[in-house]
Amino acid sequence: MDRYQWRWHPRCGEPGVSGVTVTLYDANGDVLATTTTDASGAYSFTNLPPDTYQVGFTLPAGYDFTGTNLGGDDTLDSDADPITGLTQQVTLVAGENNPTLDAGLTPIPASLGNYVWYDTNNDGIQDATETGVDGVTVTLYDGNGDVVATTTTDATGAYEFTGLTPGVPYQVGFSNLPSGYELTSANAGGDDTLDSDADAVTGLTQVVTLAPGENNPTLDAGIVAIPASLGNYVWYDVDEDGIQDATETGVDGVTVTLYDGNGAVVATTTTDATGAYEFTGLTPGVPYQVGFSDLPATYVFTTADQGGDDALDSDANAITGLTQVVTLAPGENNPTLDAGIYVPTVQPASLGNFVWIDTNGDGIQDAGEPGVSGVTVTLYDANGNVLATTTTDASGAYSFTNLPPDTYQVGFTLPAGYDFTGTNLGGDDTLDSDADPITGLTQQVTLVAGENNPTLDAGLTPIPASLGNYVWYDTNNDGIQDATETGVDGVTVTPIRWQW
Repeated sequence: MDRYQWRWHPRCGEPGVSGVTVTLYDANGDVLATTTTDASGAYSFTNLPPDTYQVGFTLPAGYDFTGTNLGGDDTLDSDADPITGLTQQVTLVAGENNPTLDAGLTPIPASLGNYVWYDTNNDGIQDATETGVDGVTVTLYDGNGDVVATTTTDATGAYEFTGLTPGVPYQVGFSNLPSGYELTSANAGGDDTLDSDADAVTGLTQVVTLAPGENNPTLDAGIVAIPASLGNYVWYDVDEDGIQDATETGVDGVTVTLYDGNGAVVATTTTDATGAYEFTGLTPGVPYQVGFSDLPATYVFTTADQGGDDALDSDANAITGLTQVVTLAPGENNPTLDAGIYVPTVQPASLGNFVWIDTNGDGIQDAGEPGVSGVTVTLYDANGNVLATTTTDASGAYSFTNLPPDTYQVGFTLPAGYDFTGTNLGGDDTLDSDADPITGLTQQVTLVAGENNPTLDAGLTPIPASLGNYVWYDTNNDGIQDATETGVDGVTVTPIRWQW
């Protein structure tokens, strides 16, 4: 048999593709032979008898066939049908070589993207309950740092860039974060599908190079709320107007305590030489309150909330030293929580004393009867308006200090399981109980300048307990009270008090 050759090879500088499977069919579609393209992209079927043939190409992963029969030169066009991969049928005569059955491949475009989310626990990992962030700007850069495309995250926090060229290095940058937020730590946890890839400083991810048809859905960014802060100033309110004047100076060494919304102490500091203080690193969304204490001797708080400018007024309650409760936004600094102090012309008054367990129920504080901690005590003015609240300390004591001379009344909130004991018993006001058994209010007292009234007490007695029920004829002996079983009259029941 004569030797015939049929070969395909690359042209025009575009690279050949090695390793592509090429199948030779006869006119009936039966497979005659298979081969693969060599390092240059060429293939051949030789020693073919004159006949009708067809060639089929198997697409490599990540590629599509290019368009067929374009350009008018059959030696340079692609002959593979984009759907079947088959060329047209050709009929070879004796000695003929047909070198025109080619296949052009185009890489399937690649894509990348994924997600921007609120990293609420600041661990750098997407947790199931953490939600996406809408409206973040996402920029796609090439390997030279040039902008390729820009998009924004959707309502779920997702983004995507499609139609990308395989083999080109890409990098993603995140910007225009919500106010008060910053990027979380990158590459935490060991799972690239769940971590944050954005550098916390630059907002850029690592550079990735995509294979044909590849989708990389791992380029994420977690964001966290920037910590908040608060503070400002304690000053000598020389003119006693409740407003910081330019000539009034700060107070050094005043104790400033930060409380959470439950009244628990978060942190403590003291004012510096200029009277300033600050608490930083605070959690946004948490309610905070500031308290001032340890004032210089003979000083009291000025009147709060004067003048209409919160940056210049005093916020400390004149009796308790506590400011209003504030809740901070991410990244917020609240520099308005101030306290003015002065030496009053009229010395302040005070009142208070004690809540105790009246174990013998006589309405008098006896030597061994214990105090009750944590009881809420409310101070009222003569019109019944609430001025301040406090709680009894570990010994059962309470006090309200720095009070202007005036008329006051105290109310006690009963702990569960207790009643108030009798009032004004025994003839000694320093030892009796003053809380009305129904209202919990004491009598009104009028304080003069410099007076301390330590007699407003409350005695508590435990509410008596009870037990009991029923003796019945268990006629069917099943240990259960049935509807038809009747009670037994006259059985003696004796309570026994166990001693442990």
